Parts: sequence; structure tokens; C-alpha cells
Amino acid sequence: SLFQIDNKGNHLLVHEESSINVPAIAAAHVIKRYIAQAADELSFEVGDIVSVIDMPPKELTSWWRGKHGFQVGTSTRDGAKT
Repeated sequence: SLFQIDNKGNHLLVHEESSINVPAIAAAHVIKRYIAQAADELSFEVGDIVSVIDMPPKELTSWWRGKHGFQVGTSTRDGAKT
């Protein structure tokens, strides 16, 4: 893993493997609707369940990587509870 910085200055963990087959490390219940702002982000509605596949420490970034349906992308922690 290595870190990249997104367009908001947040540090993100980046993996070479971005396959849908990456195992989840947690499940998140969506409590706030989110509409993706970039091609690598996930969109979801309240009540959706997202499989979290990468969750850097909160002190480093407010973003994590997850799977929703057949999409893999990043999302903010603010709209979901793990």
C-alpha cells in the first residue's frame, strides 16, 4: 500500500489491486445519502450496506475504500457507520 492525496488534501491508501474480489474488512450502514463527486467515488442511499475493503486510521484521512454492488471506490466516513 501507498498513500496518495486526493483533491481535498486527504491521504488515501492506494492498492494496485482494485478488483471486486478484495475481501471486506468491515460492513458500513449508510446513514447519509452521498453522491459521488469523482469517477473513483461511490454513491449510495440511506440504508445501503457498503463492504469496507480499506480503512486507514481516522487521524490520516476521512475516506475509506469500499464495494457497493459491483462498484469499487472511495467514500467519506461521514455518511456511514461501521
